[in-house]
Amino acid sequence: MKKQRKGIIMTGILGVFLLSAWLWTGGQGISKEEQKIYEDAVSMEEQVDKLGFEGFCLSDYPVAIYDGVSDYVFYKGKIKKRPPVIETFVGTAYPVGDHFEVIVPTLERFESLMSLAGGAEGMMTGSGYGAEEHKGMLWHEAFHAYQLTNFAILGEKVTPKEMQEELEGAEGKEESEISQEEQFVTWVDQAPDIRSKLKQEMELLKKTVELIQNQDISAIDEVHRIILEYSERRRQRMSEMSEALRDAEIRCEVTEGTAYYVEAKVYGMMTGQEEYKERYLYNLGTYEGGRGKYYRTGFAKCLILDFLCPDWKETFDFSTGLDEVIEKYIEGES
Repeated sequence: MKKQRKGIIMTGILGVFLLSAWLWTGGQGISKEEQKIYEDAVSMEEQVDKLGFEGFCLSDYPVAIYDGVSDYVFYKGKIKKRPPVIETFVGTAYPVGDHFEVIVPTLERFESLMSLAGGAEGMMTGSGYGAEEHKGMLWHEAFHAYQLTNFAILGEKVTPKEMQEELEGAEGKEESEISQEEQFVTWVDQAPDIRSKLKQEMELLKKTVELIQNQDISAIDEVHRIILEYSERRRQRMSEMSEALRDAEIRCEVTEGTAYYVEAKVYGMMTGQEEYKERYLYNLGTYEGGRGKYYRTGFAKCLILDFLCPDWKETFDFSTGLDEVIEKYIEGES
C-alpha cells in the first residue's frame, strides 16, 4: 500500500507539532477545538490503514470546515480561509476545481442541526454527538472523496467537472426525476410488502453479525445458513422491484454502507468496543425511512465480508454490489 505509507510518513513527520504549526499559518477564525478535531483524525491514519482499503488516506484530501461564514481548508499542514463553496449543515464530498474535497460544518454548527432535527441520516435519534463522532464524520466523507477520486462506482466514473456541471444544471430547475431518497420513501417505506420483507432481511443481517461478534467457532455453519437464507429472501424481494430501485439500493449500500463501516471502525478505535457496539451494532436491525437503513445494511455486509474473507477490501473496486462479493466467497467455501 505505497500511497498509504506516504500519507502515514507525512503525518509522522508533522507529529505533535502539527497543531501549533497551523496556529501560525493563518488559522485565526477557526477554533482550536476544530483544529484539534482534524489533527486527531489525521493522527489515526496508521490505524485506519490497517482496515485494508488500498490507497485510502485522509490527508490526501483537502478538508474544508465551514463555520457558517467561511471555509477553512486544511491541507498539507496549512489552513486557508476562503468563501464557502457550499453552505452546509452536514458533511459531504464535493467537487472543487479538478478534485474532490471533504466539506463539513463545524462541530457547533452540526450540533445545532442535531438539536433541531433530532438526528441525521444513518444516525439514530438520541444517540448523541460530540468530538469523536465528528472525527468519524471526517473519515466517512473522506472515504466518499476516495471513492469518487479513484473508482468507477458500479461502472460509472464521474469527474469533478462532470459532477459540478450536473450540480449547476440542477440549480433553479424543477426536478424531472424524483430523488433517491424519495424513491426509497415511496416504493420501499410506503410499500407494506417490500418494507416488511426488507425488515426481515435486516433482522437476519443483525443475527449474522451477532454470531460473528461472539466469535463462536461452532456457529460457522449457522452463519452460512443464515447468509444463504438472507440471500434468497433478498433475491425474491429484488425481483419485485424496478431495475432503477434495485440499482439505487445497491449503490447506496456500496457507497454509504462502506463509508459508514469506516466511520464505525474509526469510532471504535477512539472509544473502545463497548461504545462502538452500543452506537453501531445494537441498532443494526432498526428500520429507518429513506436512505438511512442502507447505511446499516451495507455496514453489516462489510462486517460479514470481514468474517468470510478478511482481505476482501484489498481488491474491492466498487464495481459490484456487496451482495455479489458475499456470494462469491460463500460459493468459494461451498
